[in-house]
Amino acid sequence: MIRVVISMTADSGLQPDQRADQWDGHVSVYEEVFEPFTLGFADAAIRSLAPAQGARIIDVGAGAGGAALELARRGAFVVAVDAAAKMVARSLERAHAAGLPLEAQVMDGTCLAFADGSFDAGLSIFGVILFPDAVAGLKELARVVRPGGRIALVTWTEPQSYELAAGLRASAEAILGARPLGTLPAQLRFTDLSQFRKLFEAAGLADVETLTLRADLRAPSADWLVARLAFAPGMAALLASFGEARKDILDHFRTQLEKRFGDKEIVLGGVAALGVGTR
Repeated sequence: MIRVVISMTADSGLQPDQRADQWDGHVSVYEEVFEPFTLGFADAAIRSLAPAQGARIIDVGAGAGGAALELARRGAFVVAVDAAAKMVARSLERAHAAGLPLEAQVMDGTCLAFADGSFDAGLSIFGVILFPDAVAGLKELARVVRPGGRIALVTWTEPQSYELAAGLRASAEAILGARPLGTLPAQLRFTDLSQFRKLFEAAGLADVETLTLRADLRAPSADWLVARLAFAPGMAALLASFGEARKDILDHFRTQLEKRFGDKEIVLGGVAALGVGTR
């Protein structure tokens, strides 16, 4: 569901969304379908940093560059890092097309190639929270931010309120019947806000604040959305797991969307949490 900023081999035992090599095949559809949704959360994270003109900000797990480009539009100097090479290439392509100053590098988010205190602030939208060792990842992000600088992270919370996933799950159960829950997706490890706060505290950050955010995933039609559901490695793996029932499940999901929205725009809500701490 969410991009990753660490590079691991195929036999690492990580979930699909935690493998940088899997993301290169999803760049365009992620940017088209899911990035606009995440930008609803990223906007609040950017505002929480209140970046001054010319502030140096690092975006870890920048994906196709949506949040980093928005920071650049607001006058910050942004370095975007991601372990997926095609995501980084797309960030640079978009920055060039928009005439925005943006530096983007392929980099392991758990081993950043910058000196201590290189940045005024740090940002990660569904990135650090996906690391196998999120504490180590946040400590590394904090290391490259100057003392007194702020760091903002966004994580998923209230998974039952993520209407896209809930609707797809309901369609799967309608066709296949209830099935045992599999391994908890890594991006859902911090749905409890107290655990999210502990992540910041374990990384040595102070003055931690959290708040809940809401945003909408929008699609012009049910057909459009169903055709683009494999927007991330985890979603692609989920769809593949349906096997021969995949078509029936997607037909059911499409029908439910059409019953709800008719020929109007599809609007599916989601809830995330913003956490902000001070280095």
